[in-house]
Amino acid sequence: MTPRRVLTALAIVIGLAHLPFLASTLEDIDSVNFALGVRDFDVAAHRPHPPGYPVYIAMGKVAAAIVGAVSGAAAPSTIEARALSLLSWLAAMLLPFLVYRVFAAARAVRDQTPPWTGLDAPALATAALTLTNPLIWTMTVRPMSDLPGLTLALAAQACLLTAWWWQTPPADGDRRLEPEMTAMSGRMLVVGALLAGLAIGLRTQTLWLTAPVLLAVLVDRIGRGVAGALIGATMTSAIGALAWAVPLVVVSGGMQEYLAALGTQAGEDFASGEMLYLNPAPRLIALALVHTFIDPWDGWLLALPVLALAAAGAVHLLWRDRRTLALVAAMGVPYLVFHLLFQDTSFIRYAMPLVPMVAFLAVQGAALVSARAVIPVAAALSLAAVAVATPTTMTYATAPAPAVQVLDAINAEAAKSPPGALAMHQTFQRPLEAERVTVTPQLPSPPRREWLELTRFWQQGHTGPVWFLADPRRSDLALIDPQSRRDVVPFRWEPTEHLVFGGMRPAAVDWVRMTPPRWFAEEGWSLTPETAGMAALMGRAPHLGPITARVRRDPQAVRILVGGRSLAGPHDPAARFTLSIDGRVIDTWDVAPGYFLRIVELPSGSLALTPGALAPEGALAVANDPWAALTIASTAVSGSAPIPTAIEQFDLQPADTLMWAFDRGWYEAEYTPALGVWHWAGPAATLRVFNASSALRVTMEIESPLRYFGQPSDVVARAGTVELARATIADTTTWSFDVPAGTLPAASGEIVIETTQTFVPAERGGPPDLRALGLRVFNLRIEHVGLR
Repeated sequence: MTPRRVLTALAIVIGLAHLPFLASTLEDIDSVNFALGVRDFDVAAHRPHPPGYPVYIAMGKVAAAIVGAVSGAAAPSTIEARALSLLSWLAAMLLPFLVYRVFAAARAVRDQTPPWTGLDAPALATAALTLTNPLIWTMTVRPMSDLPGLTLALAAQACLLTAWWWQTPPADGDRRLEPEMTAMSGRMLVVGALLAGLAIGLRTQTLWLTAPVLLAVLVDRIGRGVAGALIGATMTSAIGALAWAVPLVVVSGGMQEYLAALGTQAGEDFASGEMLYLNPAPRLIALALVHTFIDPWDGWLLALPVLALAAAGAVHLLWRDRRTLALVAAMGVPYLVFHLLFQDTSFIRYAMPLVPMVAFLAVQGAALVSARAVIPVAAALSLAAVAVATPTTMTYATAPAPAVQVLDAINAEAAKSPPGALAMHQTFQRPLEAERVTVTPQLPSPPRREWLELTRFWQQGHTGPVWFLADPRRSDLALIDPQSRRDVVPFRWEPTEHLVFGGMRPAAVDWVRMTPPRWFAEEGWSLTPETAGMAALMGRAPHLGPITARVRRDPQAVRILVGGRSLAGPHDPAARFTLSIDGRVIDTWDVAPGYFLRIVELPSGSLALTPGALAPEGALAVANDPWAALTIASTAVSGSAPIPTAIEQFDLQPADTLMWAFDRGWYEAEYTPALGVWHWAGPAATLRVFNASSALRVTMEIESPLRYFGQPSDVVARAGTVELARATIADTTTWSFDVPAGTLPAASGEIVIETTQTFVPAERGGPPDLRALGLRVFNLRIEHVGLR
């Protein structure tokens, strides 16, 4: 069979296999931005996000017009999702031809034989393995620019490598056809340079795929008219780039406005992601390599044989065929360096342009067994890849993304019982612009300050329920009364459990249906690592001035729980904390450097507005203000230098309400975007519980101790002398145990968690951390038995 027939059959199979699963809703935030750009192009408004993707948006507008004409009364977001996923599908249909042509041309440059004569088995195997790669397989149905961008970049590479072959002197030394070959080389060089310029307008990262190949072609031409080729290629690339750059700048309102938008986006990208050029820590380097080479194959099971063959192929080329290795390196290594250093590698789709290079090297490794083994090995790996990727693709099409699910749910619920307001973390603001939302009003969502809009809403006197769309990775809602946010409806999406969807935003959403809170905190509270970071950013902390929580006035007795620490050195003086309500000092206490937990009991009537009460700013409190101002401040007991302090735990509830707190033996909360929030427990860690009027259930999610120790840990829970539970923890697990009614009063309300193994990071060559760490606990709940 001819290469064209084989590749056509492969393209048809790919197209038919994906057509039923094309996206009908938007999902990742980038897909939302692209859809909004198709609807109303405005880079300054992130429609789409800078640099603007003008070529992709132009293609999307054409596709949306076609899809819209046949979609009837479908919602605009549905039309845009189908149109953009259709572009990915069409790009995948072209991919086998382009991958084949690229690597056939690379072989032809090496062997000085025509790239279009006969069937090139290694190039065909590379095309098949590339197409069935789980990342590319799933990206074929997604409304994203990645696959169209890669396709256009491969088209440019194919033309440039074909130009390279045409400019290579014939192997037999016959130079009679050299003028015609040089002319053909020039034409292909111009086409390749033009496509390279256009590809940047589709996806800017393609520059690192096409420019090195163009440079390699020009370097090979030194001594044979390189100056003319350089001028022609440069002018053609410029024409391709100007074809989209000029309209882009004009539509953006001028160069200054466009550069301002681009600078803002660049700042956000560099601030939000973990990039190796900013932090080349060994752990991050290892993680970046896993994201880049393992995760695109959706796990080790498929990645190991592919990468083992690729490593063998790379070594073989280094030893026997360095020219081919150099060609392949020019096609992928510059992008690899750019990707590792300047992109957030947790976005797995960013690694997609490296898949063809890895596939080619794997095919070269298979060829070491036998030239005849290339097709069978590639076929076996491709079938395994399809078996891995197809269930993910099918799942992708069965349910919309979490943001779409929750919007459908709140629209339906609002038709029956609307809330007082809709609020959200900033990551959900953009999806709401693309979808129909019936709930009003919608509160603003300033990045990292969303909870302050809730505080303003409540201080304005609103008492209706608030629906809040929460990112489960965020923790700022800890600044709001936990009793008011117990009604949570989680929305999750099965595809995001697969590695190939790594980095998708938003990957999950919690619909928090808040009742009016008993209290909420303003700036300066360090109740979670996130809010501690915001307090530092805002320059607010107890030692810098009083921090405020607003407390609903209530005639009944209440209990206040305050936990925190003095961050002073071991030889510094103690810090004196002062808790006030409406300017009246309620309690003071001194804290030596380290941790503290303070309980304040307030009798009934303590929260009533008294004559002469002061607001935190020093003005008289408003007579009908439903909120009391609770403030906490700290000063040094002696000396004039301030002692840094932080409030890390706070709650205020009626005295008969179940409350609990971390006490001795627990370390401060920590956080990473990948893992969320956790606390380390030492060898014995105490939980303090108040008003345990009935049996309780303690539930904690514990990370596998085998990550740090050579054997499982034995864990015991005690209340005084009573053993509550015992377990041997090996794997990451959720451990629950019950506390019988009447057990805690005799133990002063204390539950002690003991573990048999601890380690000190500094003693293992880690950071200078002298804590004795035993259990890493990611979630901990204490509830009355039978209640959630």
